[in-house]
Amino acid sequence: MASKQPAASAALRATFRLFANGERVLAQNVDGKLIDIGALETKAGRHTVRLDVDPLELQPSHSVEAALRAVSSQLSFDYLDGLFTSEGPVDFHGDLFALPHVEWQLDEPLPRELTDGKPPHIF
Repeated sequence: MASKQPAASAALRATFRLFANGERVLAQNVDGKLIDIGALETKAGRHTVRLDVDPLELQPSHSVEAALRAVSSQLSFDYLDGLFTSEGPVDFHGDLFALPHVEWQLDEPLPRELTDGKPPHIF
């Protein structure tokens, strides 16, 4: 009996976290690597995350957690994977989960050998 192959659009779920550490935003991947990805700006009681690489146009939020949620909704797996590959880890001492934070999941595309083997786009 042949085993059934996952569909080409199949994906794994990868968990990421964002933490507000003072005026900086830290990201953590499923492996526990922690990197610095941008600034947390506060003006007139409103909070905005400014990414260091490929900044996004985000509206100020009423809370730090809301600002983290706003930026997390705009981040792709490929963007974060590239940052975690290229950036060195941050040396953090203390309780990360005492900081304002959000956690969310993104689809991680399966390697082609685990799908039907076709390229994602045929030209």
